[in-house]
Amino acid sequence: MIAISRVRVRYKDTDCMKIVYYGNYLTYFEVGRVEFLRQNGRPMSEVDGNLHMPVVEAFVKYVKPGRLDDLLEVRCWISEKRRASFTFSYEIRNEASEVVATGYTRHACSDPSTGKLIALPDWLEALVDVEGCGDAERASSAGTRAGRRSRP
Repeated sequence: MIAISRVRVRYKDTDCMKIVYYGNYLTYFEVGRVEFLRQNGRPMSEVDGNLHMPVVEAFVKYVKPGRLDDLLEVRCWISEKRRASFTFSYEIRNEASEVVATGYTRHACSDPSTGKLIALPDWLEALVDVEGCGDAERASSAGTRAGRRSRP
C-alpha cells in the first residue's frame, strides 16, 4: 500500500526565491510516514507509547523545485525491512504530476521504556509483509540509491 497525503507549500517553508528550503522535504517525509501509519490503523499517538522509531539514516534526491503555494502529493511506503530496522521510501509530486523529490528514511525500533533496540514488533512486521518487501517487480531506481527497493 502506498499512503498518499497532500501538503500545501507555505511561505515559511520557502527560501528567498520562494522555493521549498531543502530541509523541509524531511518534514514532508514525516507527514507521509505518519499518514502511512494512520491509514494502516496505527495513529502515531498510539505507536509512540509502544515503540520509538528513531531515524538513523535519511536521503533526499531533489529533482525539481517545489514552490510557494504548490500542492504537493507525498507518497510513502515501506520498502525494506531488517531485524530491528525498516525503511520508508517517499516520492513527492507537484500538481502537474512531476516528481519534485524522492528519498528514504531508515528507522530503528526501540523500546520506549528502556531505549534499547528491539526486533520489529508483530504489528509492524505485518505491515511490512503486506507491502511485499523483496518483490523484484517493485524495485526501481526512482531516486533511491543502488540496491534499495522502491516503487512509484
